[in-house]
Amino acid sequence: MAVMNIGQPLRGLRTERQSSVPRRRSLHRVGGAVVRQGVVGYAAALAVPWYLSSERFGLPREWTSGVVALVGVWLLYSFAALPAFERARSFKPSVRLVEVLGVATFGLVIVGVDNSLTARQAMVSVLAGPAVLGVSAIAHRQVLRRTPTILVGQVESVRRLQKRWAGRKDVNVVATCSWRSPHELAPAGAVADHSFDEVVREVLSAVAERHATSVVIASGRAFTNPALRHLAWALQRAEVECLVVADMSDHVEYLSPRRVGDQIALSLRAPNDHLMSLVVKSMVDRLTAAVALVVLSPVLLVVAVMIRLGSRGPAIFRQERSGRDGRPFVMYKFRTMVVDAEARLVDLRRQNEGAGPLFKLRNDPRITPLGRVLRRLSIDELPQLFNVVKGDMSLVGPRPALPAETSQYSEWVWRRLHVRPGLTGLWQVSGRSALSWEDSIRMDLQYVNNWNLRLDLAILARTVRAVLSRDGAH
Repeated sequence: MAVMNIGQPLRGLRTERQSSVPRRRSLHRVGGAVVRQGVVGYAAALAVPWYLSSERFGLPREWTSGVVALVGVWLLYSFAALPAFERARSFKPSVRLVEVLGVATFGLVIVGVDNSLTARQAMVSVLAGPAVLGVSAIAHRQVLRRTPTILVGQVESVRRLQKRWAGRKDVNVVATCSWRSPHELAPAGAVADHSFDEVVREVLSAVAERHATSVVIASGRAFTNPALRHLAWALQRAEVECLVVADMSDHVEYLSPRRVGDQIALSLRAPNDHLMSLVVKSMVDRLTAAVALVVLSPVLLVVAVMIRLGSRGPAIFRQERSGRDGRPFVMYKFRTMVVDAEARLVDLRRQNEGAGPLFKLRNDPRITPLGRVLRRLSIDELPQLFNVVKGDMSLVGPRPALPAETSQYSEWVWRRLHVRPGLTGLWQVSGRSALSWEDSIRMDLQYVNNWNLRLDLAILARTVRAVLSRDGAH
């Protein structure tokens, strides 16, 4: 990975590898650019309507010419209107053409134009264009979803962001450009104009060398410093996406841009904090949990009998947990430990392997042989479906914490209690017990501030995969 370090401040720019943008691209690079910009999809979106109108439906030549002309003009406009980094993945062209055709069709119906078979076939041929382009956009989002990205900013911010994005499937950091000065950049007017040109030239050189399509600026002064503004303008001319990260460290919040007067502000309001969203989530949770209890009732009965036969004590373990806004409730689980597990906890405190207020012990001697199997398969959690039906818990949410844990929460960690705890959650499908306390809290807060039904469905799907792979479970 190429690393560029900007010196005191912006003067004497040094790089590990210097390169200039070549005047002529090789055939390989040209082919890569054609693929990345979705030219193949655009060509297919023109070829399919032409084939349908001329061969499949056998429309008159003037109708075929009209179809090809309409789709061709729309494709040329869409290709020119979108920047290079957005052309292959965008659904905007398809959506806009469908909207225009819908309005046109509605208008023709109102004026009473004859809805002939030829007109319907021509409409189908035209609609094939946005359909093909939409499929192409989906394919690009799946195959080329790792965006080649260059990070620019102060070395501490760049390193923190690089570490946070390591291993992600949607971002590929191919190079970094950072400065080691204690000050992010000199004040406006304190740096000579040639320094602006220097930093722009170095970043553009890295963009060309690494074929980056995105540059992320991790600097708190990005909007006020002229050097970074010059960089943004240069990237705009090169049709490379330029983004500025709102670095809030571990305070993960929902951010959405808003214009206030003549300024851009970031709204921190959660997207689903209104009553209707909460009502819909509660109804979906309870209905799904009730159906799951009916379907899984034979399994629950067999497991309960096996627990009673395998060790002394009840099949169901009841424990007080902290619910929404810290209200206590009784949580149900299949018993996986010996009956005197709570009494033996005091002797095991010194062997705690967990972080923060959590107690974790990989080889906990209190767990029964059957309980170890139930935990690895996450079957011990199934009785919590009763808690979901009662309204104490949700299918998806933060881990239900013990009152002893919540009593140690700071004010910002307490935020995770603003929603109902969940049977599964974002941290459970991202490593479960293998995650640190800080990472689990960060993911819980990320869920609380960004939850929606689509995210819940995605987490439930990932839960099945995590359970089958036994990722982080012990």
